[in-house]
Amino acid sequence: MVRFFSRFILLLLVSITFIIIYLSYFGIETDRFDSLIKEKANEVSRYVKLNFKNTKIHLNPKELNLAVKLQNPKILVKDNEIVLSKIDLFLPLKSFITSDFLLQRAEVAFFNNDIKDLVKISNIFLPKFFNKKLNKIFSSGNLQGEFVIPFNSDGGIAENYQFNAKLLEADININKDFKIKNLSTDIKYALKSGKDKEINFLIKQGKILNLDLQKSLIDINLKDDKKIIKSKIKTKGTSKHSEIKIISSLLGLNLDNIKSVELTSDLETSAKLWLDNKFKITDRTFAVKGKIKDLNLEHKEVSRIKKFLPSYNSKIILKDTEISFNQDSNLKLIGLIKFDKKFEDFSLSGSTREHFKLNGTIGLTDLSLKIPKLNYYKDENIKANLDFNINSSKLGYDIKRLIYSSGKSKIELDKIRLNKKLEIRDIKNIKVTTFIDNLKNNDFHIGRHKTLKNTIFINGELFDAEPHLKSLYKTEDKKTLSKDFNSEIKVSLDKAITGTNDDVSNFGMIASIKKGTFSKLSLKGNFSENEIIEMSIYQVDTNKRTLQVISDRARPFIKNFDFIKGFEGGKLEYESVISKNETNSNLLISDFKVSKVPALAQLLTLASLQGIADTLSGEGIRFESFEMKSNSKGNVMNIQDALAMGPAVSILLEGYVDKGKIVSLRGTLVPATKLNSIIASIPVVGDILVGKKTGEGVVGVSFKMKGPPKDMKTTVNPIKTLTPRFIVRAVEKIKKKKKEEAK
Repeated sequence: MVRFFSRFILLLLVSITFIIIYLSYFGIETDRFDSLIKEKANEVSRYVKLNFKNTKIHLNPKELNLAVKLQNPKILVKDNEIVLSKIDLFLPLKSFITSDFLLQRAEVAFFNNDIKDLVKISNIFLPKFFNKKLNKIFSSGNLQGEFVIPFNSDGGIAENYQFNAKLLEADININKDFKIKNLSTDIKYALKSGKDKEINFLIKQGKILNLDLQKSLIDINLKDDKKIIKSKIKTKGTSKHSEIKIISSLLGLNLDNIKSVELTSDLETSAKLWLDNKFKITDRTFAVKGKIKDLNLEHKEVSRIKKFLPSYNSKIILKDTEISFNQDSNLKLIGLIKFDKKFEDFSLSGSTREHFKLNGTIGLTDLSLKIPKLNYYKDENIKANLDFNINSSKLGYDIKRLIYSSGKSKIELDKIRLNKKLEIRDIKNIKVTTFIDNLKNNDFHIGRHKTLKNTIFINGELFDAEPHLKSLYKTEDKKTLSKDFNSEIKVSLDKAITGTNDDVSNFGMIASIKKGTFSKLSLKGNFSENEIIEMSIYQVDTNKRTLQVISDRARPFIKNFDFIKGFEGGKLEYESVISKNETNSNLLISDFKVSKVPALAQLLTLASLQGIADTLSGEGIRFESFEMKSNSKGNVMNIQDALAMGPAVSILLEGYVDKGKIVSLRGTLVPATKLNSIIASIPVVGDILVGKKTGEGVVGVSFKMKGPPKDMKTTVNPIKTLTPRFIVRAVEKIKKKKKEEAK
């Protein structure tokens, strides 16, 4: 009996197990729920019709419910047929017994369907706003996946439905400029919490703006009042200027100063976008990191840069550069940079917002460098490096640290403030040591006094004053100091270089600067024990200053006139009244020689004065005096009246000099051997000054000189009556000389 009972129980268990297995895997074909299923489908949407061959009921042991599997299911949406791989309907066990159709959930799967067709049925399950976008966004592609649709106890669709899919080889139009091509991605859609819904994209391949997408993630959080898109996009490839402009506009970056840009990169961009219900971006955060394999950039504004970097052509090339960047404009770059021919190491970090902060080092070997105020230059291919820490502000730029080094040359700036025009607002510390052709031309220090806060000291061994001598003849040299700069200046230098052999020792200066301009200055120095130079500036009125120079050597000053070469000897007196728009000057040089003046040599030859021309090319022509009145505006100096008188020849001239561009002069040349007879012919005046002689008449040579300083062309009219002005000036000079001799 026991054995029988045991066998019965065992047989029952085996039977039950077999039944469960059979029902789970094979199911039972039935039409019991066919009409109800079609009825429920019609309730979902009047545009949707559900067709299928038959149904099978399977046991779902995991959940202890029934799975009604529809065979060969098809959905008709407005006469468009969608073939599905499965529709499984899950019911409680009691539904089989009671015949009540109480849906717990539905699982709808499809395989490799055209995305356009599937978008048509998404209206059943997904929000309307989302489906409107889907119709515009998806232009091609295939979709396979599964909907999991839960039902409430009353038979209505619950909100916590899910969607899992694979999008294959799709083309997506975000907007007219922003498109994704050949996209393959895994998609998940689910209720996250409350009414918030989330869509997740795992991108396996695709192309966006000609960049390859690799293993990228996009999460879209759908809230009632806003949408949040979080992404981690990995891109690789080459982007042209038009494509980069689209990306930059999406990230809120301004490229107005960029003329052209092309980028080859391998980057990871993490971004978060907040959108309103109309899908307009209301806020954004982003961070970019990765590698710039190649960047070719050309920007628009180069005038300021070319002043200091003459060989710079506005182009920058980066390669093998690590980059990180975010929405706060925090930037970090480490790699190789090229301005012209060669790549050099560089590093850059900081913030590039409206008021930037930049810290870094950069090689300048590939560029020529020019610092006019220091008379310093560096040719290309000479190693150089720049280390800097610079901030911008509303007022301009703060140089926290700037160190330039090239060979033995070194320039250090510490806490220098500039305005927007790059004019100095304040100075704390500057150290300068520069070499030209292995010869030191600057070695000095500029710094504020520790206790006398309004006083700047300039001390050192050597200072190149040549560029500052040139600026004496300019109306308004490019301003170095801003209107905010006010300070007392004290200078003590062992030597000041003039650009000639006439260097100044024991160079000292006391000055006062108000509103960026020298209001008072007193300068002294020695050429030798008995030869001095003195300079002074004093304020005449609010808009006018007077500059006076007395120098026992004139050559350092004359050197700056491009049309005068081979100058020797001479003493100089110079006075200049400087106003806002112009400078009026008087120059007097006495007892000097000139030689190697091509324009003058040509003039003497054309005037058939070969003997004097030979003297010019040999020992030089001596002049007793040279006086010149001039007016300067900008770089143009108008010579109103200039007279050079000497034993061999005398010259009267006028015209203008456009600095570095052109010289235009006209005048009269008189052989001095005839000057006495010329003046003797003047009634009364000639009798008094010269005595009664038979002269050859009032004869001279009229000439014109015009052209670039190094290539002036000369024309002459050999015989011409001298101008009254020349006669008057000659008489005045002779009278003055006679008085001096009488003393």
